[in-house]
Amino acid sequence: MKKKKETISKIDTLFVKAQRKLETSNYSIKKMKDYLKKNGGDKKEIDEVISKLKKYLFLDEDEVIKNIISFADSKHYGYNKIISMLIQREIDPKKISKIEKDETRELRESKEMLKRLIKRYKNKNTANLKRNVFSALIRYGFDENIASLRTEEVYNSPQKEIDVLKLDYKKAISSFSRKLNGSSLKVKIRDSLLSKGYKLNDIRKVEENNNIWNGLKIS
Repeated sequence: MKKKKETISKIDTLFVKAQRKLETSNYSIKKMKDYLKKNGGDKKEIDEVISKLKKYLFLDEDEVIKNIISFADSKHYGYNKIISMLIQREIDPKKISKIEKDETRELRESKEMLKRLIKRYKNKNTANLKRNVFSALIRYGFDENIASLRTEEVYNSPQKEIDVLKLDYKKAISSFSRKLNGSSLKVKIRDSLLSKGYKLNDIRKVEENNNIWNGLKIS
């Protein structure tokens, strides 16, 4: 009788720990089993705790999937990101495989994500803006076709491009003027900005603005 009482006590303890963990995290059945094992549960005890969690709807993988998708929607993540998040939480692969990609959703969410990314990279020139946007869209779970489609929508107005160029020109002056001066400095800055995708004509326009040099003498 004493042995049974100790077993029940341990199961209750594990059950409470599992409940607390589920209050802050979405756990799959497999991940919860691993958690209970780390907390000293044997196979029989773990199975009993899992059974109780399912009975009282504390552990419902279908609910976890819904929560992850809802979270992804709020963040405007793509399908690939959703699948990745579910795999990380060790959700049953059979259930993951049943989640179909909704192309209409992908187009809608990628458009919303693009708005955020343009704000994030607002001080980039068009070339770097496109590169950053494409990489970010892939990182946030959209496939290459969607990422390419949205990247084609990215560009700075001519004036915006000049404004961003001025910022990068000033940064280049600050960086390269420590070791270079005169025409060597100008050539170095030009080469650096050309490598970033700026147009030579735009660079020359900025160079003609004497205020950009902040008192430096450039021949």
